Amino acid sequence: MLRRAQIWIPRRSYVTIGPKPITRHVLSSLRADELTSSDFVWLAGRRTLLVYFSHDPSELALRLSYDSTRAGSFPAHAAGYLYYHPPPPYAPLAGSLRLRVNSNNARGSDLLLPNGAPWQIILPQLTNNKLCSGALQKLLTSNLITPSVVGSCRALFHAKSIRPQNLLFHLGQTFPLSMTQAELKIRTVGRDSLGLFVKQRLFGDPAPQYPYKGSVLARFELSADQTRVFIRIVEEIVPVKCIEPGYDGRVVMPRAGQLLTYKYDGVVNPWSIRVEEDSHSAAALRLLIDQQKQLH
Repeated sequence: MLRRAQIWIPRRSYVTIGPKPITRHVLSSLRADELTSSDFVWLAGRRTLLVYFSHDPSELALRLSYDSTRAGSFPAHAAGYLYYHPPPPYAPLAGSLRLRVNSNNARGSDLLLPNGAPWQIILPQLTNNKLCSGALQKLLTSNLITPSVVGSCRALFHAKSIRPQNLLFHLGQTFPLSMTQAELKIRTVGRDSLGLFVKQRLFGDPAPQYPYKGSVLARFELSADQTRVFIRIVEEIVPVKCIEPGYDGRVVMPRAGQLLTYKYDGVVNPWSIRVEEDSHSAAALRLLIDQQKQLH
């Protein structure tokens, strides 16, 4: 473990523009196994922080911000090491920059957003935003990504709005869900195309409209015979509570570890969608399933 005295000294260089020197926070590496105390970044309470990856005065800064949808500040524990989180082999475009909190080794935990999803700058953002060019070049020269992966990202996401929390790269990836969410809309990312999964009122019941409050992390799960896809509740982020006294309607209370389940005419069954169904949502999930099969 690094001593506390070492952690607080970031590497800095100075570029003079006019009479005043401007401090540059330069990171030496994005490899998790090469990080040193000089790569420590202190984000607690900040709205943004600019970081660089070389001493070249022409390099554009990478702007780190916590939650662009809320324009909020980083939480009090947001201090640690920026590193490249590699993708699984069956989803090569799923890499991202993450922050390992107060640790530069594998036992550390990543900074999370309020909804339980990891704080990250995903590869499609790094490849399609010129302000990320310094970080992208660092990834390339460190052999953390390849030019072919960059080309695939640029081809898929050119001129498209990129929202990390709405992109799904593989079935095992978790995504946040609120009990009062009117619509689940997720873009799935295949090797050479994008899909769109949409489901209305996942936890809604006509009477009452939304019987529960709280939020969870969930994931899609392929059935053993590979004919259906379920939704499994992975973790409760805000504890799920029933807000309708005596409710015994369609939506069975979601619990961590269990499948999303509905009750019809007294019969309880998990929600599912047929893999071969002729719908945009099923086609979106097939992109992920087929991509994983190709690896084997």
